Amino acid sequence: MKTLITLMSNFIQRLVYKLKGLSSEQRYFEQDLTKIKVGAYEIEVPEQHFLIKLLEENLQPFRDLCVGITAKYVSAKYPNGTMIDIGANIGDTAAIIATYAQNKLILIEGSDYFFELLVRNTSQLPNKIVTKKVLVSDGSKISGTFHHGGGTAIFDQSPEAHLQVQTVKLCDIADENTCFIKTDTDGYDFEILKASLDWLTLRHPAILFEHQIRKNQDYESAEELYISLVEIGYSYFIVWDEQGFLLLSTISLEILKDLNLYLFKIFQNVCENNGRWTIGNYDVLCLHKDDEDIYKSICHWYKNHC
Repeated sequence: MKTLITLMSNFIQRLVYKLKGLSSEQRYFEQDLTKIKVGAYEIEVPEQHFLIKLLEENLQPFRDLCVGITAKYVSAKYPNGTMIDIGANIGDTAAIIATYAQNKLILIEGSDYFFELLVRNTSQLPNKIVTKKVLVSDGSKISGTFHHGGGTAIFDQSPEAHLQVQTVKLCDIADENTCFIKTDTDGYDFEILKASLDWLTLRHPAILFEHQIRKNQDYESAEELYISLVEIGYSYFIVWDEQGFLLLSTISLEILKDLNLYLFKIFQNVCENNGRWTIGNYDVLCLHKDDEDIYKSICHWYKNHC
């Protein structure tokens, strides 16, 4: 009955939008909000956000749990450290972090629409919160357009676009106590990390990023990033699939390269043969050689709980 009511409501809403002559982007901004529980907190969420289906229908109960469990053990070792969430969206991952850690949070979101929700949703968290509406990349000026849909806002670069944005580097938003960085930016993660390698060499925080391949260059960027991280002292890696299940933990650069190649082959099959996305991305945690204890704690937790 609930599903039928939802379908009827969505149909009526689409009909109203069509009569109003609204674009898909305008329709997205017009949608109603509802509330869901993420971690220990209830947050506002757009009705078309994918989290509603994934969490409320229990389709992916472990999704993004790796963010919270990583925060838990990083916080235990660095209780006064700062944690950064790049691509903070509506504050869902911030809520997960706050469920497991009381550290200061720096939350970054580039979309005006999501940023407003981010500020509202994270005002209830007990952590010290700093929110910034910026795009993080390599510090260059880029032209493009935001496209909102589902639960994300993708910035599509285009030289002809009227919107020009001055990006900032990771090292420009971090503070001296940064101990954990989570980044999920739909295609900019490799560039964000590669542009601040000098800073990462000095600070070596835990890094959790989305490994996603949507163009040929992504394959090369991922391999270059892994090689660079190993060169500056990152020795321990944990990989989860997009549903939040632990895939593997490793100290091997060659295994990371193999996983990168596997994701690239799926991308090629989709592009060349109209294949299916059997897996769209990984979440990869990178830990410095000085944080073997964190690595062992997270691995032990997952082997006993998920």
